Amino acid sequence: MTATRRVLPLTPPLTTLLVALAFAPFALQNMVPSAYAGEVEKAEHIRISEEMRKLASRNAWPAVEASFKRLEELEKKGEVISYKEFMLGAESGRALGDMTSSRARVERASKVDPTKEALDWLSDVDRNFGKVEISIDAKYEGARTLVATVPPFAPDQRASITYAAAVIEGGKPYTGLLPAGEYSVGEGKVTVAIGESVATLRMGPPAAAAKEPFKLAYVGPRAQVGVAFTAGSAVSDSSLAAEPSLQAGAFSGSGARLGVGLEVGLSQNFGVIVEVGYHSLFGAPSQDLAESAQFRVADNNLHLGYGWLAGNLRFGNLWIAAGPIWSAGGGAVTGIDERCLDGDKCGQDFAVADEVAAYQRFDGNPKMGGAAASLSYALVDLGSLKGALTLEGGIETDMLRTYPWGQVAFTIAPSASRRKE
Repeated sequence: MTATRRVLPLTPPLTTLLVALAFAPFALQNMVPSAYAGEVEKAEHIRISEEMRKLASRNAWPAVEASFKRLEELEKKGEVISYKEFMLGAESGRALGDMTSSRARVERASKVDPTKEALDWLSDVDRNFGKVEISIDAKYEGARTLVATVPPFAPDQRASITYAAAVIEGGKPYTGLLPAGEYSVGEGKVTVAIGESVATLRMGPPAAAAKEPFKLAYVGPRAQVGVAFTAGSAVSDSSLAAEPSLQAGAFSGSGARLGVGLEVGLSQNFGVIVEVGYHSLFGAPSQDLAESAQFRVADNNLHLGYGWLAGNLRFGNLWIAAGPIWSAGGGAVTGIDERCLDGDKCGQDFAVADEVAAYQRFDGNPKMGGAAASLSYALVDLGSLKGALTLEGGIETDMLRTYPWGQVAFTIAPSASRRKE
């Protein structure tokens, strides 16, 4: 007979017990840290509180303040700050000049335990301090020092002003308590009064400077005198072909050149010149005619009035001017253009042997325009003026021929130093 082994099924209560025992270590592991974390904060709280008491007994208020701030961090994790700890924090705030934080801590202490000490402290602060908001724009360029018009005598009140001044000079706004009275920051002023009203001082960016009206850098008379050499070219082929007529030949000569005008400085380095003057030319006819004794030969001459408008760049004593020029006047030239003695290029048929034609005298009143430029170097000071050596030249045309010229002159012009008001 074979023995039969029976396997009894587990009852539900037994199954539940085995599962609970299997997961118990994990449950305990999750429960212990929470309990342990609370114990850590509590132990840290006790340690900091004892440390604050010892530091306060030595008047080490900056260290007390640092410890109280650590208590505030623990408070966020569930720790409760006691009345005595609030009062120590208030003491450290007052000692460091942070009366705003000091009063707030006393007020919280009074809610924990409304002692006479706490209530009297609040009353004393409210009788002597007022609320203020002081902000300074980052672009403000003036003084940032907070100054009391009438400095207080109480040490805690003096400390509070020093504390607020440090905040402001550090570039931050100050919102909090200050002893009642008048204060200044740079040119700004604010009056702090006791009570609930908040005094406000906002120092904005510097006001935009009023745009100054345009002022000339310098202005003064301009004059020059010199000797010029001028040439009159032969009439161009195109002009002669377009309008055939008897024309004088090329000529040249030297003469005086005088000018007066005004120079106006738009800046220290740039001015505008307006000048009018006289330009002359005196010269002998061609060598062949001058050496002939057959006829009396008259000299060539040209007398012009001119007007010149120029811009003038100044680089210290070196001046460079350039601009358009217009001239008009009259003159006389002896000697016919050689092309007029050859065929009908001038509209006439002159024989080459006709010596009388070679001595032809031409009168005219040319009107011409062109450009002129000068280079000057200032040599001497003449009060508000300067004297300079000038090399000047230009080229003009009357649409028939060109008139290049150059001169050496002495120029008097205004100094470029700024005019006095």
